[in-house]
Amino acid sequence: MNRLVLVIVFLGCLTDPAAGQTGLAVDPVATLLARLEQTLREGPPERYLDLLSSAANREFCADFARTVIVPGITRAVVRERDRTALTGALPGEGFRLLIEVFLESGPRARAATWRLDVRRRGSDPSAEWGIVSQEILTTLQGLYRLTLNPKRQIAVRDLAVSAEDLKLVVPEGSMFVAETDVGPTAFVILGRGDMSFTPAPRTERAQLRVVTGAETLQSSFDTAFLRVNPNDTGERLTGREMVDRPVDPRDLKRAEEVFRQEIAKSFGLDLGELSSDTWSLLPVAGDFLVEIRTRRFDAITYARSGSEVEDISLYDRKNRRNISVYSSRAHLTKFTRFYTEDEKSDYIVKSYDVEVGFNPARRSIEGRALLTIETVAPSMSSLTVRLAEPLAVQSVVSKELGRLLCVRVRNQNSLVVNLPTTVIKGFRLTLSINYSGILQPQAIDREAISTQLPQMQEADESEIPLEESYIFSNRSYWYPQAPTLGYAPATIKVTVPEPYSCVASGEFVSAIPAPGTVRQGQQLRQFSFAVKQPVRYLSFVVGRFTEARSERIPLENLAAAVHAPRSPGVYYDEVEFSVQTHPRQKGRGKQVAKTAASILRFYISLVGDFPYSALTLAAVERRLPGGHSPAYLAIVAMPAPASTLRWSDDPGALPDFPDFFVAHELAHQWWGQAVGWKNYHEQWLSEGFAQYFSALYAEHSRGRNVFDGIIRRMQAWAMEKSDQGPIYLGYRIGHVKGDSRLFRAVVYNKGAMVLHMLRRLVGDQAFFDGLRRFYDTWRFQKAGTDDFRRAMERESGVDLGRFFEQWVLGEGLPQVAFTSRIEKRGDGTTEAVLRFEQIGEVYDLPVTVTFEHTDNSVSTVVVKLTDRVVETRVPVARQVRKIDVNRDQAALGVFR
Repeated sequence: MNRLVLVIVFLGCLTDPAAGQTGLAVDPVATLLARLEQTLREGPPERYLDLLSSAANREFCADFARTVIVPGITRAVVRERDRTALTGALPGEGFRLLIEVFLESGPRARAATWRLDVRRRGSDPSAEWGIVSQEILTTLQGLYRLTLNPKRQIAVRDLAVSAEDLKLVVPEGSMFVAETDVGPTAFVILGRGDMSFTPAPRTERAQLRVVTGAETLQSSFDTAFLRVNPNDTGERLTGREMVDRPVDPRDLKRAEEVFRQEIAKSFGLDLGELSSDTWSLLPVAGDFLVEIRTRRFDAITYARSGSEVEDISLYDRKNRRNISVYSSRAHLTKFTRFYTEDEKSDYIVKSYDVEVGFNPARRSIEGRALLTIETVAPSMSSLTVRLAEPLAVQSVVSKELGRLLCVRVRNQNSLVVNLPTTVIKGFRLTLSINYSGILQPQAIDREAISTQLPQMQEADESEIPLEESYIFSNRSYWYPQAPTLGYAPATIKVTVPEPYSCVASGEFVSAIPAPGTVRQGQQLRQFSFAVKQPVRYLSFVVGRFTEARSERIPLENLAAAVHAPRSPGVYYDEVEFSVQTHPRQKGRGKQVAKTAASILRFYISLVGDFPYSALTLAAVERRLPGGHSPAYLAIVAMPAPASTLRWSDDPGALPDFPDFFVAHELAHQWWGQAVGWKNYHEQWLSEGFAQYFSALYAEHSRGRNVFDGIIRRMQAWAMEKSDQGPIYLGYRIGHVKGDSRLFRAVVYNKGAMVLHMLRRLVGDQAFFDGLRRFYDTWRFQKAGTDDFRRAMERESGVDLGRFFEQWVLGEGLPQVAFTSRIEKRGDGTTEAVLRFEQIGEVYDLPVTVTFEHTDNSVSTVVVKLTDRVVETRVPVARQVRKIDVNRDQAALGVFR
């Protein structure tokens, strides 16, 4: 997405207080507000005094009016947004109002939120109302209604538009300008030109190769639209000649059409009923955007956004994909490659208390969420909250600050809550948010097998219909949450009609009839859950569930042999494990429960801990296998009985290991949940770890041959797709091609292979001790690759900087020339001389050399390659028929 887009909707966030009053002949408060609107528009300030109640401080109100009602106002709009009883007034005799005020002064405007206290001027019910006091709570200044100057056309020669890693050159053309009182801010350039974009990071150049076949994106163009801070114009636009010329009506018409199409896409405000015009903000200093209509790639957007850590982006509008996203040189210096997504957070959530009612028939949600937050920004006058766009907000109330006004950020699942005063770092407040609407549940296939699989068969119409279940999790935005997810405890209460039930993040507390509620003959039940350990996000699943099995799994004996260090925190002696299935899947659910319990015991023996007191596995029906694993809860999709749908080859699946999906999802309780990732680049710490743990369980339960087969499969996918980008690119692997299999081939399988090679490089003891140190250090925190590297170095005593630089941050593969010979020693013994020479970049990797003997026996040795040339001698007791390198495919690389 284009991250510079700012489109705010000022309406529809809070319930209109006048709604439902259509039966009233006259609303005297509305009459007062209409007079206020007229006074603001027509002036003079003295007329404001005519609106006052006798209890108002006239001198204070006169000063207020002179500040607000200034010459040049051409249009005023006042809209009431909230109304509550005024403290100290008799019922119906006084109100506290929240109103929005929009004032135009020609091409400029400002919007504000006011608090008005109003009272009836007399005891007579027909008496007029007056203003007792007023206060401006928030103000949005600097709104511009931008238009191209129709009387000015600039002829340009050798025009250059420059930004970091981008250059546009127009040998000859025309330019039209949208001007403000502080300088020009928007330009339309017409004329044949050439663009060149060469990102500095090697990783981003590699992504360009995937898209264009070259490390530089070059294309001719005939139109460009620019937004720039007026003070940056001289830096961004230069030319040998820029002179005014007579306006060509055809050029003006073409430029105005481009301007009309582009102006609302960025830095724009949709003010709803306050104004039907398009209003814009000026880009802040340093921010920049150019929309380029290229001949080769259609519409391309280059953007600089200082509010983002990765502040440079190149976006393909036609295909709705990010081609490049990375940090500028300045931001890279400031934040480094291993930044945390919390760098730009204004606040953290300390706890959530969420109550929702869900109607499966209508897909409707009614909710109330209580957020306890603490500010981390130096100062803050508003805060952003994520909530699904279809959900309408009825009210936002703070115990500390009272009723608050919120505005919707259009198309971004976000609200902006305005605070009546600026708060500083460390300020704590609670937000109670009531909301409702129709919300579709999220798909399950994000975590594993994509529905876009090759050779997929169509479902047979005679198949048994799926048993429905409804998942609301991290991609639903079903409850108000911080824009950047952190760790927080919570309580969850979900009300559903019978016969539905609910499983959710947290320990199950109770399932009780909802008080006094029966809808359409269905009794409502409320399911309660306590999220005692901090989690990254909350989830719930609604379906017709029955318990297939439950048991308590003791941790003490399983973890006793590990001797892992423990950081301060809450630990448990046992985990309450249960499996919930649809009734017709209960038999399969019991078998899944046995397998899952075995997997949990094995993982606990490796890590030395289970992070939560309870875990529910929900087995749901889908056409394809897959899964999703929030904290406390693992969701695994099982095909419906007699399903004829088949999925073909996918890098995320291990067909020779049918327990893969359960093993993979359960591993996420440790990797991805208990230990989170600092930003999307670090996603391999979740998916790569879960994939490798699945392979380890396959070895534990099915033997070494199955494990070796899994490694060979992972290695094949990683070798084939490694050129699509480094592991560190995260979700963006395959994004430019729209192929999620590439993501799984690299992040899942290459990530798992990197762990396997690391294990063979440092040894089992150091590897598993390092894993446990990493887990213990970052339990209930967000970690990064550098943190994992330090944990491994601490346990192994080996400098692993180059290993992680090449295997996680790089996309290449080692090129290795291998030779071998047999030599007789003077004492009569025989040695194999093994020589490895790396061609090009030198990698750290362990390689298996396999000796095939004449007696049909086989022996192996692992050689650690850490220099360009490595030569080692291996004693050979039996005659050798053949020597192979990397026969087990346990190393990534090209061997010759």
